[in-house]
Amino acid sequence: MDNEKISEIITYVNKKYSENVPRPVRFVVRKKAKMIEKFDPSEMPESLRKCTVEEYISIVKKALVEGTLKL
Repeated sequence: MDNEKISEIITYVNKKYSENVPRPVRFVVRKKAKMIEKFDPSEMPESLRKCTVEEYISIVKKALVEGTLKL
């Protein structure tokens, strides 16, 4: 992926994060986000690696409603 597209994604995430998350929550989330540094995509199940972002969001939303996602 080229640098322009990467920058666009990061800008979008930063904007959404700053607009919708109160400062105290951002502090906690930032600490938990450190886990991303340890994230290894090779450990993900193949089904997750092959799903689209839209499918992933739909799956997570449904799991939240059903209570099957433990966050």
